[in-house]
Amino acid sequence: MYKILGSDGKIYGPIPAETLRLWMAEGRVNGGTMVQVDDAVDWRPLSSLPQFAVPPPLSMPVPPAPTVASARRQSNELALLGLISGCLGCVCCCCGTPFALLGLVLSLVALTDAQGRDRGLAIAGVVVAIFALGIHLLFGWLNLAATPWAWQYRHWRFR
Repeated sequence: MYKILGSDGKIYGPIPAETLRLWMAEGRVNGGTMVQVDDAVDWRPLSSLPQFAVPPPLSMPVPPAPTVASARRQSNELALLGLISGCLGCVCCCCGTPFALLGLVLSLVALTDAQGRDRGLAIAGVVVAIFALGIHLLFGWLNLAATPWAWQYRHWRFR
């Protein structure tokens, strides 16, 4: 049996351990509430009794704040993806223009916050993507310009 010293200065009890646990669950008492065990003369905090000790609340670990190294790693990844997309723009004939545009955008974004070697990688991505766009624009224009003449040549030849 236990006696509780309430926040109003009154003594409540004697009460059994089950009632005390119920009061803990309801929030009527906490670890700082003073308790007197039935056969003791001194008052102790409720948390000092092992049968009523409350485990510490679980907390989620705080994720680390973004650092300069993580920002640099991100710009390095963007620069590399831009260079790869620019290269794919050079070698793909049917979907090379979207790859070249993607490579140009990624490389320009990486170039805005890149330093050192990452800056060189981003510049290489920009150059390759512009080259790929130039190839696709040139061959697309030549294809459009040559199509009527090729049709007339084929038409004249097979007459």
